[in-house]
Amino acid sequence: MTISNKLSKFVLVCGLAAASVGATSVMAKGDMHRGMNPQAGFLLSERGINKLQLTEAQQAQLKAIFAEQTTQMKALRGDKGSMKDNRIAYKEKMDALLATHAFDENAARELIKARQEKGEQFALIKMKSEHAIWQVLNAEQRESYQEIKKQLRKKGHKKGLHRVDGERNKAERTHS
Repeated sequence: MTISNKLSKFVLVCGLAAASVGATSVMAKGDMHRGMNPQAGFLLSERGINKLQLTEAQQAQLKAIFAEQTTQMKALRGDKGSMKDNRIAYKEKMDALLATHAFDENAARELIKARQEKGEQFALIKMKSEHAIWQVLNAEQRESYQEIKKQLRKKGHKKGLHRVDGERNKAERTHS
């Protein structure tokens, strides 16, 4: 084996080792609240618990609220297979609607209505959870939580994680 081959293998091994260490630290940080909504991730994190001075009873109540919300959302979404089937069915209906010689406004309205109803159900679940969270927090915690939410919205706004007048966010623009 030549020196350049040995050096190449050494560089490769070092690179893989560094990548695995970096991936492990990212996974250790992010996996705890993976799949949760950002609100749950914050409220159940050490930072959220400390900033709002949540009691253990409040933490348990919040965990139960978010667990229930997750269960309801998953039930509404269905499994990955049914989600894929729903997308395919929607696309087929849309394609059939667009392929007709004369535009069928009633069929279009039905397609839109079905999609909006599901969105309304998701919104209702989120609002119920928000209400339940509000009932768990005391007046001082509510005020602090509102302020934190404002700051997080501003932070997201600065990072380009918002939409203004239908404009795509920065991440989408760079990949287009």
